[in-house]
Amino acid sequence: MAHKTFSQLCSSCFFIFSKLSIHIRNWAAGRARRWISIIILYFIAYSVIETLIYLPLDIYTGFFRMHQYGLSNQNFSQWIIDTIKNFIVNTVLTCAIIWVPFLIIKKSPKRWWLYIALISIPYLFIVSYIQPVVIDPIFNQYKPIEDSHLSLKIEDLLNKTSIGDCQVYQVDKSKETNQMNAYMTGVFNTKRIVLWDTTINYLDTDEILGVTAHEMGHYLMGHVWKSIVFGGIGSIVILYLIYRMLGYILKKTKGKLGFSKVSDIAAYPLIILLINLMMFFTAPITNAYSRSMETEADRFELELTKNNFATATATVKLHQQSLTMPEPGIVYMLWTYDHPTFKSRVDFANEYRPWEKGEPLKYQKFIKEGK
Repeated sequence: MAHKTFSQLCSSCFFIFSKLSIHIRNWAAGRARRWISIIILYFIAYSVIETLIYLPLDIYTGFFRMHQYGLSNQNFSQWIIDTIKNFIVNTVLTCAIIWVPFLIIKKSPKRWWLYIALISIPYLFIVSYIQPVVIDPIFNQYKPIEDSHLSLKIEDLLNKTSIGDCQVYQVDKSKETNQMNAYMTGVFNTKRIVLWDTTINYLDTDEILGVTAHEMGHYLMGHVWKSIVFGGIGSIVILYLIYRMLGYILKKTKGKLGFSKVSDIAAYPLIILLINLMMFFTAPITNAYSRSMETEADRFELELTKNNFATATATVKLHQQSLTMPEPGIVYMLWTYDHPTFKSRVDFANEYRPWEKGEPLKYQKFIKEGK
């Protein structure tokens, strides 16, 4: 995340101060008549140039360095194909909506920040709904758990809660990486738990059940919905501040940047620059919120499985396999960790045992009686 933010900050400054953004806008305007077409052409050209500028750095960090530490299984051609595929998907999806915020800015120059923030909530919901069934399968193969014994164990675990018709899939990430992961995704009838096949291969049955219970906790406690709402509310504050900063910058520069209105597509890199600056300064808040949800999911996992040993050993294996620092410095943790630290999660897994003391479980309401 830090690498991506830094890259976008640098590229935004390059496009602004080299006047390249203005040249791209003029080029797009000379090849399209419709306002929407100009914006789409601009964005495509911008994305291609930005990708080419940072391709050498991406190759080093995403391919060579990952191989240097034994974290990647991809050959170079596979990596390039995935990179191109990711670029095409992101560009096509963004082209479909990039004109919407600029239209809102054009129609409402004083209230655009509020309207864009408000529509971000349904937008995030739509993305959450379609991503598991439309976007994710473009990159990887998703299928039911192949191990029938493990599948039955997971089904029994699901039946211990009120999670409903949640599906559990495995995905073929071993063709790309040696790292392990699992996640909860989707809403309504697209909700699902996804286990990387590396997770299934490297963990034993009890550890996999613990990881699955953790992801179940995310859904049962509404973390997907809370993240959507939190993101929408946060967008109101962030976009308002960006609105004020844009107004100040345009007033002070008096057109010297090559544009004098926010609705001018040439202002796009300036908007991206300010968004990334705001994301950097608010990272400790968003990361702290994410860490709190992860702690809740860890607690639910332990209350459902009551297997502290399996939770602790799975946590150790997950972090060691990814070469994660057990206890980073406080500043690094605040700005980059959206999960609790490796050490704190292991300590919590070993120490949290309210059922042994006859104390009530915090998340008993999610667990069916007698299960």
